[in-house]
Amino acid sequence: MEDARAFRPTGGGYALRRLLMKELLKIAACALLVVALSPVIGFWVVALVGVATFLLPVGIAFSTTFPKTWKHIEDSLFTTTSSLSVS
Repeated sequence: MEDARAFRPTGGGYALRRLLMKELLKIAACALLVVALSPVIGFWVVALVGVATFLLPVGIAFSTTFPKTWKHIEDSLFTTTSSLSVS
């Protein structure tokens, strides 16, 4: 029967396994971070959608009630020149 040491990988195999284990640990840590932060991010997404669904009717009511003021706001927001633009 042959010597069992002949079937063991050399130092390169150990280094490869060590590198693979480090990469797997990085992937696992990233996955845990994503799972831990997803409820927080989900909360903010839902909050922003809720604010948008509230502000859209408010904006429509404001523009209907005060059309001249709304026109002035539109003109000031959507002009092509501003103090920040480069001429």
